[in-house]
Amino acid sequence: MNAKFLQQTSVVLGLATLTVVASGLSAQAQTQPTYPSTQPTSPPTEPSAPTNQPNYPSTEPSAPTTEPTYPTTEPSAPTTTPETTPAQPPRGDVEPGRATRGGSSYIGIGGNIGLGGGETALGLGNFTVLSKVGLTNAISARPSVVIGDSTAILIPVTYDFNLQPTGAATEEISAFSPYVGGGLAIATGDNSDVGPMLTAGVDVPVARQITANAGVNVGFFDDTSVGLAIGVGYNFAGF
Repeated sequence: MNAKFLQQTSVVLGLATLTVVASGLSAQAQTQPTYPSTQPTSPPTEPSAPTNQPNYPSTEPSAPTTEPTYPTTEPSAPTTTPETTPAQPPRGDVEPGRATRGGSSYIGIGGNIGLGGGETALGLGNFTVLSKVGLTNAISARPSVVIGDSTAILIPVTYDFNLQPTGAATEEISAFSPYVGGGLAIATGDNSDVGPMLTAGVDVPVARQITANAGVNVGFFDDTSVGLAIGVGYNFAGF
């Protein structure tokens, strides 16, 4: 029993001794002073200069890409124009049915008073159809028909006078317009014949659309026939 007790005691003492020794070594390891490393550390580097320099515009400010636009056309004039009277056709142009300086063209009716030569209707009292067809400023054709037993067809060309004062007003239409001319006369029926003729007369505008006419017609047949025609005509424009 004593031997066993001694054996246990020695084991306990050995463990205690090992524990004390281990504690001492651990404390010694913890209490040893630390020394800085023998190699000197390199001095801190100086702060580097700023790498980013101020940014400046690479190019000068560009000019405006587009210039101000302006109207390409001037303002248009008012569409309305003052009213003007129709201009007379040029003097030398032939335009059938135009007005002449003696007045408008017309067609009308009237009566024929025979003044001599009773062989044809022209020399007797009969009904007549008369007309004026303007050709140029001063020339007109004035065909007419004297209706009766021996109907007479008259085809004269006349020169129309202008009684306005000379100057700028010469081209205006006269209020009283004489004419003279000549042409061809044709008698029909039993006393048929063809011969020259002369005519003279006057046109008088009495309204905007009406012209009065009086004229003497002379047909040179076997027996000269003379008649005085009086009538009114309705004015018209060119054909």
